Amino acid sequence: MSNNRLSAGNSEDETRWSGAIESTLRYLATEKDHSVNTQITNRLLLESFAKWAIANNLPDPASLSIEQVHRYLAEERERGLASGSLKAAIIAMRHLVSFLRREGSISVDLSQDLDIPKVGLRIPRVLSEEDVNHLLSIKYPSTPEGIRNRAILEALYGGGLRVSELVELRLTSLLPQDRMLRVFGKGRKERIVPLGDAAIRALEDYLREGRPRLLGSRRSDFLFLRRGGRPLTRFCINQILLSLARKIGRRYGLHPHLLRHSFATHLLHRGADLRSLQLLLGHADLATTQMYTHVAIDRLQEVHRRFHPRGQ
Repeated sequence: MSNNRLSAGNSEDETRWSGAIESTLRYLATEKDHSVNTQITNRLLLESFAKWAIANNLPDPASLSIEQVHRYLAEERERGLASGSLKAAIIAMRHLVSFLRREGSISVDLSQDLDIPKVGLRIPRVLSEEDVNHLLSIKYPSTPEGIRNRAILEALYGGGLRVSELVELRLTSLLPQDRMLRVFGKGRKERIVPLGDAAIRALEDYLREGRPRLLGSRRSDFLFLRRGGRPLTRFCINQILLSLARKIGRRYGLHPHLLRHSFATHLLHRGADLRSLQLLLGHADLATTQMYTHVAIDRLQEVHRRFHPRGQ
């Protein structure tokens, strides 16, 4: 991180804070295996705090006190920071002060006084099974992009993948004989995801007819490509889904996590147990998977309302 990103004070103050933040992030990346996205989030949150600290005459991270941290968080609450964002800020602060204590810069473990607030459960929006069938049954052009786009949808919904996992797939990730994908999720944790016949057929069609024409004369081990053999990005995937949303008349568009939520919810509706779903999604904590039970309960309530003689 370049020092000019902290611009609230003099260069000496900025250097001290930048050094503390960089060392913290480096430790979290190497020792705690934080993902790139988590590192980016923590960097932005810690830089925001550092600017506040310099502006409030706190030039040295080593002189940090719990009262100053609480004052910063109180100001963020008054500014209207959402509870989820506040939770992320507190977690980032805990990482920073824990690292400073580990390095001997701070003698007291301030992180124990930073309570993480409970965030209200957000029930994910999902597609109906009919919507998914419609999406996968529309006529895709026989162009390399059309063949690829169908394979992308089948992989996202058929495997419940995160978009970050999809764009990182390599040729060696696909195990067609075993009908599986080898996926690296958050923290580079590997999991094996089974695929159905439709997804396998779409991926094999793409490998046979779409990918060679996108690759051209270049070489690449990435599975999903753009013209010229360049790997697809998260932005590309989102643009592809937005264009497909218009084809099925969805006002609010499509995004990769909507397909992942739909994958999980449809499995639960059809009898999958939470532990199996946790493994398929690559969740580190079963509590994260449990949010889908609330979607299932909503579905059961709707079924009861529609079909029970006294459900109205």
